[in-house]
Amino acid sequence: MTKIDHLESYDRFVDAIKLNLIMWRRNGNQDLSDISKKLAISERTVRRRFNNPGTLTLEELYAWCELYEKDPCEVLQGAFETSRHSTNEKND
Repeated sequence: MTKIDHLESYDRFVDAIKLNLIMWRRNGNQDLSDISKKLAISERTVRRRFNNPGTLTLEELYAWCELYEKDPCEVLQGAFETSRHSTNEKND
């Protein structure tokens, strides 16, 4: 198991990724079968990844971004900024 020193920041990072997945699915026309075809994994695995995005591989996240025409760099940068921003507020 990987040791993460700043677990609260990591949780905020993963929550930001999950929020993206929720919003994309809500605003897009893709259902779990479309997503599973794109990611080449079962619908059950898609559901697990959706509910726990910390288990997404980078390849899966990239494919998910492609499916919804999102820039994966922007998604990761936004999640990182969310996790850092909250940490910096605590330190102020």
